[in-house]
Amino acid sequence: FIADEFYPELVALPGAGAEAKAHTRPLPREGACGVAVLSASHNPSTDNGVKFFGADGGKLGDSDEEAIEGLLDLGQKVALEEKVVSKDFSCERGAFDLYRKRLLGIFGENFSLRGLKILVDAANGAAWFTTPEILRGLGAEVEVMGAEPDGTNINEGCGSEHPEGLMGAVRKRSGWMGVAHDGDADRLVLVDEDGRRVDGDEVIAMAATDALERGKLAGGTVVVTVMSNLGLDEMITARGGKVVRTQVGDRYVAEAMRRGGFGLGGEQSGHLLFLEDSPAGDGLLSALKILDLVQRKKRRLAELRKEMRTYPQQLMNLRVRHKPAWESVEPVARGVREAETFLGQKGRVYLRYSGTENLVRLLVEADEIDKIRSVQEKLVPILKEHLGER
Repeated sequence: FIADEFYPELVALPGAGAEAKAHTRPLPREGACGVAVLSASHNPSTDNGVKFFGADGGKLGDSDEEAIEGLLDLGQKVALEEKVVSKDFSCERGAFDLYRKRLLGIFGENFSLRGLKILVDAANGAAWFTTPEILRGLGAEVEVMGAEPDGTNINEGCGSEHPEGLMGAVRKRSGWMGVAHDGDADRLVLVDEDGRRVDGDEVIAMAATDALERGKLAGGTVVVTVMSNLGLDEMITARGGKVVRTQVGDRYVAEAMRRGGFGLGGEQSGHLLFLEDSPAGDGLLSALKILDLVQRKKRRLAELRKEMRTYPQQLMNLRVRHKPAWESVEPVARGVREAETFLGQKGRVYLRYSGTENLVRLLVEADEIDKIRSVQEKLVPILKEHLGER
């Protein structure tokens, strides 16, 4: 329902976060003190929802979201001042130019991507115009796929959630790299010159080690979730840095970063945070950070990513009949303790329930795949017996 002429002004989600931070007081005209974004994020269009950003440019916390949901659950209407409500759809001109100016200002006027060949998969989403346009403006040779949004095809077999098409396309070219976003472009998955996927952990590892070498990693620390690979910890600590882990969710990563005064963090999924430069995840900013690194070091992405040893990981989802604290179910707790003893410092077990489904998620990570299988063979039957469906 949005006219074609408005498309260039529909900046990716990260632009909304930056816009919110730019207005720390209510805007005189709109009477606003935050930003609401209609987005399916990395999901199909049928899962469209609303993301809210506060005046600091970050996502609202759990308590604020729960308060809003509580009003909706009670069927209460939220009273709005008459001046805030508009009957007409309008487009604020200049949004893209503002976003581009802020983004490029991070890197300086001499920043260039000349000589790089980049294939972009925009997931038929918000970055279909912004990412290719900015990369071309920096001198890169750019080709684009997943750039025909029709309102229903967002993330449909493309983008960071489905990088197989991009990987195959890169393999057919010589010397190209791939950049993939999700629908609202706050995530980044890279594809190296050999057509292999580079996930969020590897991107964080490259960015963190580069920052450590230059003395620019705030607090000497990166913040990741419990799902991140142990190889990331090894690489960072070997270079004198520290790794802090949080529960799954970029908002928890952001909260820990703000509390500790840290600048770099993110998730394996490719949702990365450079809080010194942007208040929210920005897939294009993340890509530019790594492309800048590639240019400065004059090395292929395929070489740089090899510096992190990636431990084998396997995640299993098992249906459960109920969700007691698994630590209180002695056979389960004992099984986890025995698995952790068996793996020692070269592996780990992580067990958690899904927040939306009757599932328990079992992550096993080790330096050898046979160790993972051994743990699964012993632990899965215990989980099925004491937590599983009957």
